[in-house]
Amino acid sequence: MRHTRLTSSPLSLAVFAGFVALGIAVNDGFVPSARTVPALLLIAVGLFGVTSSVRDRPIDALRSAARRWWALAFVAFLPYALATAPSSERADAVGDVLSGPVATAALEAVAGAAVLAAVSVTVLYWFATYGIHPGRPTPEERVLNENREE
Repeated sequence: MRHTRLTSSPLSLAVFAGFVALGIAVNDGFVPSARTVPALLLIAVGLFGVTSSVRDRPIDALRSAARRWWALAFVAFLPYALATAPSSERADAVGDVLSGPVATAALEAVAGAAVLAAVSVTVLYWFATYGIHPGRPTPEERVLNENREE
């Protein structure tokens, strides 16, 4: 299956994930401020783009995409965890290198964007498994078709 839409390219997927990361970096928590609404808007646009990029894939491809996003989220979280909560001498050494405010914010943004993208692709995969997937009959249509066959 060849995708010709702009949102299905790996570059656009990275751009949308970047929107999510930028939204996380801009957000200063859920304390009402002028930055909260634009940050949430960037996160929403980015997640919409990520799910739009993978929504037309078959179920097996959605499952592998969800696994890749979770693997990326795990790998992205490791340096953030070392920088923010070191618990050994080796972790302290790595944490000191990555402990600046800009580095910590960047690590948090990348890890958070990967987790949010992994969650959105996983939910899309669950919906597709249940039967809510483009090109497949809805669950209601399947039940009606089963009753007609009997």
